[in-house]
Amino acid sequence: MSNEDLMARIHLLAEQVDYALAEIVLRRAAYQRAWEDEPDWQWTSGGVEALRHPPVAEALALQLGAVERLRLWAQEMHWLQEQARLRGLLR
Repeated sequence: MSNEDLMARIHLLAEQVDYALAEIVLRRAAYQRAWEDEPDWQWTSGGVEALRHPPVAEALALQLGAVERLRLWAQEMHWLQEQARLRGLLR
């Protein structure tokens, strides 16, 4: 991979990480809303019984998917940044 390609990929991954962080915030809000929109929402916070309600379970699954994407992108970005440091492209 050329130096230019490496730096371009790092830049792209930085944007993807920012996007994933924003998505996590939105998915968390959707999860909270799904939780509160259920008729018997007075469950204890974090209770497993809430996952029996499909909207709550789906909202949580989407949030966890966003967290997984963030993890993968951050892991790749870390590896590429290490490669860039070895090449003297980053400090």
